[in-house]
This record gives sequence, C-alpha cells and structure tokens, in this order.
Amino acid sequence: MCALVRTSRAVYAHPMFEPRFIEHRGVRILRLEYADLSPAELVAAADQVRQLVATQPPRSVRTLTILKSKLTNEGAEALKRAALANRPYIIAGAVVAGSFWRVIAADLRARGREDLTTFDDEASALEWLSGT
Repeated sequence: MCALVRTSRAVYAHPMFEPRFIEHRGVRILRLEYADLSPAELVAAADQVRQLVATQPPRSVRTLTILKSKLTNEGAEALKRAALANRPYIIAGAVVAGSFWRVIAADLRARGREDLTTFDDEASALEWLSGT
C-alpha cells in the first residue's frame, strides 16, 4: 500500500508498512511485507509487528514474512529482536526472501525460532502455513 506524499515540487508514492491478517485455505495468517523500506522504516515496522503479535494468544499466530527491503545491520537486528520476542506467540513462520535475508532466518532458527522456514515464493509459503 502506498500513500501519496506531497512536497512543494512533486507528488510521489511512499511505501507504507501494513501488517494484516489474511486467510488462506481457512487458516488465519499474519502477512508482513517489508518492501522498499528505509532502514529507519524497517526498524519501526519490526517494532510495530512485535507489539501486534504480543496482543495475540500464545502459540496462535502463523506469519508470512516477505522481505524486499535493503539489508542493513540496523534493520536485520530490529527484525531479529522482534522475531525472538514473538517466539511465544508463533505456531509457524514462513519467510520469502533473497539469499541475504535467508542468512538472518537461519540465524534466528539457531537462536530458538525453529518454526521459521524459508521459501522462494509466496504461494509455496502460504501452502505450507495452511498445512501447519
């Protein structure tokens, strides 16, 4: 989703982060698309997700995380903190990402997020999540 941002010189689309629950094959999934976010926006988005997930019952959330933002240390650390903080609420987590983000997911699995599985595409991730 984009919001139009007006400046004195131009109007341009600015990416917005919007976590949302979707349903796939009767299963509720929290869809998180981190796309085209600046490092500061990625940190804010990760904190927003941490707060949202903490409002859910323990072991009740399936997440679909799509990572299309530039990898920075700051952003990676923010996502790691959120993912580890969310651990008590998560049943399963699917990550659709490029190779650099897959390294982050592997690190998270080693640190206690065994529920994370990486995928090449959203359709495969949704199918896996709906079967867990």
